[in-house]
Amino acid sequence: MAAESRSASKSSPPSGDHFAVLGLAARHDLTRDEVEVAYLALAKQWHPDRVGPDDLAAKRRSMEASAAINVAYRALRDPVTRLEYLVKLGGVDLDSSDPKTGAPAPTQAFLVDMIERREGLSDARQGGTLAGFRGEVEDAEEEAVDAALAAITEGDTPAAAQSLVQRRYWQRLLDEIDDTEHTST
Repeated sequence: MAAESRSASKSSPPSGDHFAVLGLAARHDLTRDEVEVAYLALAKQWHPDRVGPDDLAAKRRSMEASAAINVAYRALRDPVTRLEYLVKLGGVDLDSSDPKTGAPAPTQAFLVDMIERREGLSDARQGGTLAGFRGEVEDAEEEAVDAALAAITEGDTPAAAQSLVQRRYWQRLLDEIDDTEHTST
């Protein structure tokens, strides 16, 4: 443990964007295993329990590194959140409403489609066709993810952002369907 404590106190904690923190290339096609292996190795290396109790500076570095590693892992383990993070690295923050760097507004046509889909949810509830409706919405969400992936692959961050905003709308509609299914059972 003393040797481990010394090595943790001498080495630099991972830093940079989430990919750099985990020592991975910034790309969308990482496998979950690649992310997991990188995460587990760093989590083990930087775990605060590996630092001696008397080395408070090293303990603090270790805790900060562990926090950064955990945040990076949560962002990159899921392909959709990884896509969202790549869009953020490309200059568009999907969680911001800033007119220059925030999430793009959905098109008018898309918003009209969503209104019609919400009306369709009401009809599906009453007509007992919720499963089929769910399938349509799941397909639309998958198409939005595929479009975002294609746009990121082509280096078109604004198009990827637009598709990911649409995906979030589809996900909210799926959440509403889930709520409907749970309240009707």
